[in-house]
Amino acid sequence: MPKPNATPAERWALPVRQARSQATRERLLAAAEKVFADKGYDGAKLSDIAEEAGVSVGAVYFRFKDKDALFLGVAETFVQEARARLGEFVLSGAERALDDVVRTFVLRTAANFQTHRGLFRAIIERGFENRPVMNIMFGLRDDIARALHAALSQRSSGRNDLGDAIRVATQMIYGFLLIGVLNPQAPARQNRRQGVNGLADAVIAYLSSVVTR
Repeated sequence: MPKPNATPAERWALPVRQARSQATRERLLAAAEKVFADKGYDGAKLSDIAEEAGVSVGAVYFRFKDKDALFLGVAETFVQEARARLGEFVLSGAERALDDVVRTFVLRTAANFQTHRGLFRAIIERGFENRPVMNIMFGLRDDIARALHAALSQRSSGRNDLGDAIRVATQMIYGFLLIGVLNPQAPARQNRRQGVNGLADAVIAYLSSVVTR
């Protein structure tokens, strides 16, 4: 039986008992994300992932029940790393200008989407049907919204609608970036700095209008 406090990925995967097995698991998760990026979730085969990781298909099944378990493991690893680095994305402190806080968040979020393109392509193609994956991603989304609210609240004169404005702003950001992940013909791909800076300008203008009015 899984341990009581096991993560969703641990409940879907077989237990890791040795350091070498843990290293193999990490290679498989990295390989899965790359194959998801290249072929999409439906196009990715466990044999492709095994080949990318340099292991046998049997080694995949030894650690993960199926492709959904790999997907969940990729998402959980991303969320754990993102939470650990949240302070790098959401700058806090009264000395930080709103423009600085928002632009840093947009630029670093865009870079993160590009680095983890495989995860976000899988989310677009499959994730909304995968409740465990979406639960942990929505949990991260809410943590980010709270951190942004804390960072901007000192500039908002206690406005009650700041939370709503942050939800609109983050939807603007994530929507723009997700389209860039999925559509190679998007007018402003999310990995093009000019397009991302334009997105930051728009979000700054919107939040500034809420905070200062």
